Amino acid sequence: MTSHSTQDYYQPEHADSESESQPTSTVMLRLPHEIERTIFQLAAGVHPTNHLLSYLLVAERVRHWIEEVMYRTVIFTSEAQACRFINSRPVASAKVKSLCLGSTLHLVTAADVMELCNHINNLALWIVPEGDAPGVPACLLNALSRLPKLSQLSIRVSTVFCRTAVPFLPSMPLFNAITHLELLEGWVLWGFPVGINYLTQLTHLSLRMVAHQTAPASLRMILMNCVCLQVLILRVIEGVDNIEKWLKDEGIDDPRIVVTTMTPHHSWVNFKLGNDDRLRSLWQYGDYILKHRNRTTG
Repeated sequence: MTSHSTQDYYQPEHADSESESQPTSTVMLRLPHEIERTIFQLAAGVHPTNHLLSYLLVAERVRHWIEEVMYRTVIFTSEAQACRFINSRPVASAKVKSLCLGSTLHLVTAADVMELCNHINNLALWIVPEGDAPGVPACLLNALSRLPKLSQLSIRVSTVFCRTAVPFLPSMPLFNAITHLELLEGWVLWGFPVGINYLTQLTHLSLRMVAHQTAPASLRMILMNCVCLQVLILRVIEGVDNIEKWLKDEGIDDPRIVVTTMTPHHSWVNFKLGNDDRLRSLWQYGDYILKHRNRTTG
């Protein structure tokens, strides 16, 4: 493959001698880096990742700009995929902002990936517990504690509390720093004292809900005690209308509640596809619904 300089990308295709002497041509060849960056990153955002490799050869500064787009969101759906990433130890791993670790990854592998991508602010930790393997939970907790920028977390509670009969979320410092929390298991609303209502810093919360198993008191405590909460997303299977009727019958009428059949997987599929911003994640979807609701009632 022939490498090109940045001038090749801006040189007019049919420039004659007169046009080359005009100031306009010189301006085109000397675009400010801010504009160059915008152009390349906009182009990168609308093309599949495998089409971006040629962009990396344009210039060193362009490579850095494109890597910010390529590595912004990383999703691992298999153990082999994650191991290849770990073994390659890409320098650009520091540019990963959103990381999804699927259920097929081993705990140790997940911990190794997080050690590399320690600048993330959004993490989906969907791995499953691996029994009583000694030392594994500790390495995972250590990796989680080294994510200083983490503010959004989607997690299977049993992964980090695998030896605890009744987990108490505030007992782990990790949960006290999160503003956007998504819990995969529905049993956290069955009345067990898991301590969600003590996480008063939460602004966004997403919970799996099954009406006939949900303890209304658990919902009421969360809505009353989480004073910073802006959106409570209830993920359901039964149907939105049925759950909204159940909430009404239980006297739980709170404008912050958004009921949806969207799943956590929707967010990450939409991240990769670059779908409409208001639907790209459950958080953005919840904010969009509340904004529309406030506009129609205000």
